[in-house]
Amino acid sequence: MLCKVLEPRQNYVLYIQFFAPFVGGMSGYYVSSYKDQKRNETRYLSVTQFEPAYARTAFPCFDEPAFKATFNITLGHHRKYVALSNMPVTKKISISGRKNWLWTIFEQTLPMSSYLVCYSVNDFAGLKSQSTFSVDFTTWAPASAIAQCKYAAHIGPRLLDYYERIFEIDYPLPKVDQLAVPDFSAGAMENWGLITYREAALFYAPEASSEVDKQRVANIIAHELAHQWFGNLVTMKWWNDLWLNEGFATYVATLGMQELCKKWHAYAEESLENMMVVLNSDAYHTTRAISQSVSRASQFAEQFDPITYRKGAVIIRMMHMFTGDMTFRKGLNCYLKRHAYGNADQNDLWRSLSEAAHKFGSMPRYLDVQRVMDTWTLQAGYPLITVHRDYVRNTMSINQRRFLIDGLGKTMEKDNSISKGCWFVPISFTLARRANFTATEPRVWLQCDSQVNDIPLEARSPLGAEADQWLILNVQLTAPFRVNYDTVNWRLIIKTLHGGDFRRIHTMNRAQLINDALALSWNGHLCYKIALDLLRYIKQEHAYMPWRAALDHLETIYRIIKQTADFTLFQSKGHHVAHKTLINQWACRLALSDCRKRAVQYYHRWFISNDPDLVNPVPQNLRSVVYCAALRQGDEYDWNFLWQRYCNATVASERRLILQALGCTRIVWVIRRYLEIIFNENSSIRKQDISLAFGAITRSHIGFPLAKNYFMNNFTLLTKSLESNFRELAALLLQITQHISSPHDYRELKMFIDCHRKLEKLATRSVRHAVEHAQVNLHWRQKQQSEFTRWLKARY
Repeated sequence: MLCKVLEPRQNYVLYIQFFAPFVGGMSGYYVSSYKDQKRNETRYLSVTQFEPAYARTAFPCFDEPAFKATFNITLGHHRKYVALSNMPVTKKISISGRKNWLWTIFEQTLPMSSYLVCYSVNDFAGLKSQSTFSVDFTTWAPASAIAQCKYAAHIGPRLLDYYERIFEIDYPLPKVDQLAVPDFSAGAMENWGLITYREAALFYAPEASSEVDKQRVANIIAHELAHQWFGNLVTMKWWNDLWLNEGFATYVATLGMQELCKKWHAYAEESLENMMVVLNSDAYHTTRAISQSVSRASQFAEQFDPITYRKGAVIIRMMHMFTGDMTFRKGLNCYLKRHAYGNADQNDLWRSLSEAAHKFGSMPRYLDVQRVMDTWTLQAGYPLITVHRDYVRNTMSINQRRFLIDGLGKTMEKDNSISKGCWFVPISFTLARRANFTATEPRVWLQCDSQVNDIPLEARSPLGAEADQWLILNVQLTAPFRVNYDTVNWRLIIKTLHGGDFRRIHTMNRAQLINDALALSWNGHLCYKIALDLLRYIKQEHAYMPWRAALDHLETIYRIIKQTADFTLFQSKGHHVAHKTLINQWACRLALSDCRKRAVQYYHRWFISNDPDLVNPVPQNLRSVVYCAALRQGDEYDWNFLWQRYCNATVASERRLILQALGCTRIVWVIRRYLEIIFNENSSIRKQDISLAFGAITRSHIGFPLAKNYFMNNFTLLTKSLESNFRELAALLLQITQHISSPHDYRELKMFIDCHRKLEKLATRSVRHAVEHAQVNLHWRQKQQSEFTRWLKARY
């Protein structure tokens, strides 16, 4: 009760006594630790992780993104520790009555959302970046690991400078701190001015880390620094538009990486990676729209998925392509300036981009960005574009329908309404005789009618192509859709791919053709005869992206077929394999003798080394292949040797790699022991790495049933080990169901879920998605596997 009536237009200060437990876990304000190898002791630190809604557990606040405020932060700590927060320190004063204790007081923050507040007390060393950049840039880590931060300290200011130039807006804070956190649930967190990372996301050791590790570090840093504008300066109003933060950061990071190191081909390869993930994950009935209503905190967590990150990035790239670079940049600049230090929703973004598009004439007046983009953000899934050419009249007809991974099976049995949908699709295309794979702008728009039922319209376009010339849609994969051609056009494409001039087709489109053909065959839209005919050209392919597209899809088939009698046939047809780390993994997986022999030789040289923790003769870029192949053929001593290397390793990327390799063993009792270690409360495997280690076991033919049974029989123990994190438990379940394809395993899965309703209740969409994975695998095994194996025999 208030002692008096509050008067209008008066300022009042509210004082609240607030107490909260300061414990472990990886959310709120929590304790983390690391091992000081020199002193052989455990060192502790405190740190925060407030996204999406954990600031309220640390201090009283309006813990929603739209309630932006300034924050005045003061931390009390022993003087031997460092205190960090979003802003620079203004002063330190002694705490009266406590010897050697200080109050560290920080500058007031700019207006920002509560989930971006961050502070930490630690004993870390700081590495200042050497650059002419005006912002103070420091990277923090345990003193023993600070040398592994040199690369992060080097690229951080360069990326920040690049973003300032492309956004035409200065970074508004006086400093950036990057902090390595030993126990951290996310990959990284974009807290304004104090960005937190998992160690493996920030550390790079030239003598031990691979080139892939280096690119991964660069990608994550680029992503988090992009957030300083998209997410921090301008924040989504509510969690349904989280993609405005994460989709932009994911896409802009590809631009940053391309600027950083052009030899990585990061823009093309990351764009393809994002596209392939979307085309796979967004093809299920249980997918969701990018912008989706959410109200409970448990729903917030489920928004952090490939739809938000990857599909968000893919449709932003699509906008970049169809509006043009000048329009895109000017539109984003307008959006950021208009909503700086405030909040926005997707309609605000559409408005800014439409204004720019019409100003620069990069979009027809009858279209605006909102009309186009709402069809991509407010409905689930993506279209299958079917192309029929009239080779006499020299025209093509195009129509669309929602693509579903289970294809003709379920859709024919259920209400067809779920497969309906309509998207405004920018159609770019090129022809064999005048092949132009640089013209990515739309030559025609596939539109929807004005009626509320949104029936797709058929688009017709004159081609000007001769009957013996192929047609390819979606130049450089500008938009997320699959394409199915008539048989004649598929044959014309296949003829070119098998010829000496197959490189006339852009690398990204070669990857697209492989990915589409295999996916369309998987669900019955295309016969495997055509898909496998197309795939035969791969033996002359040297580019990374087409191989990646092929092997990613064959991975799905491998997971199913390895459990059947047809696996010997699948294994015997692997002799075409030949492309660096990715290809070597498959060569060893398919038990090609040369790969296995060389892997074991490398591993044995390491095994007999006098000091294996300091001297590792295995080439850095091949370690993932060698470790796994050696353990597949090795004994318990080989496994124990690698486990000891994990325990002694000081390089985060090496520890991560070893965790996965340990799951490759085929020794049943060793796998069971490894499962016990993974979920042991006192294990040296950190909680954030449980999913990584468990997933490695499920990928093994012998490990899968052991992991499945362990999960189902010890679910209570696992719930305790993961501190009732049902989202993480659902992620483990998905790792299992990706390998389920038999009626027996599927019935077992359904019984397990029936007995654990709380899991389904607290992670509803994740669990349903996991179950659908198993259903789709079962459907393919029953309906499509025989056709696949029949044509595999005939064509290879």
